[in-house]
Amino acid sequence: MPSTVLLSPENSPLRTMTLSRLQLDQDEPVCAVQTQGEELLLYIALGKVIVAIEHVAEWPLGGRRKVIDPGVAVLRVPAGRPQRLDVHLCDFSADMLIASAPGPASEAGFVCHVDDVWAHQVGEGTHQREVREVPTPPGYAISCGETIQQAGMISSWPPHANTEDLAKFQTDATTCEECFFCVCPAPGFAVLDGYYADRTPVHEIIRLENGRSYAMPLGSHACHAAPDSYLYYCWVYLGDALQKQYRKYADDVGVYRK
Repeated sequence: MPSTVLLSPENSPLRTMTLSRLQLDQDEPVCAVQTQGEELLLYIALGKVIVAIEHVAEWPLGGRRKVIDPGVAVLRVPAGRPQRLDVHLCDFSADMLIASAPGPASEAGFVCHVDDVWAHQVGEGTHQREVREVPTPPGYAISCGETIQQAGMISSWPPHANTEDLAKFQTDATTCEECFFCVCPAPGFAVLDGYYADRTPVHEIIRLENGRSYAMPLGSHACHAAPDSYLYYCWVYLGDALQKQYRKYADDVGVYRK
């Protein structure tokens, strides 16, 4: 089976979410993904596939050959009854991320994101980067997207949660768990200051290496690209501890996050 669990509650400070990587090539061009009723998100990082769900539909997805190119493609499977996804390679190779989390049964249908991804510039000066955000439809809990920052630049800044947000999180009034999957020619680093999903405090600096995944804390996790290397990361998160607030109107100045 060409699928590998990257992060889960068993090997990281996550509480409910699991992040896996599915890789197909000419030697293994087909894979079946079986759910047990959890919400699932299939994120096509590279290559082109056809995803078929028996008696439902099949979707052609993906096509890009570099993660920094446009062309985000995502398939969502609602929580509820078990589902089998048959993934067929239509390219030289394909690289995909699978995020999943248990949740109450949803009446939402399957959702395929191709043309509704919002790409925009966030931040200014040394912390400007491109964010490609996939909308989270009603009936779904997992949010996702990707960030691309140029060499030497900073992202995931300013901090994602204020003092009030962190206080609510520490008393179990809110929840939040987040994962990154990084692609970078040279390692970057992240300055972590906050609380992981299991409420463990963290105050440290970590290396962000090519092909690695990381659980990220609620609070601050400023990511720095190497001076000679871009930094790409796909992000997935769920919970109600924070809400993104990007600029929408002419008089929204300084708006980035709640």
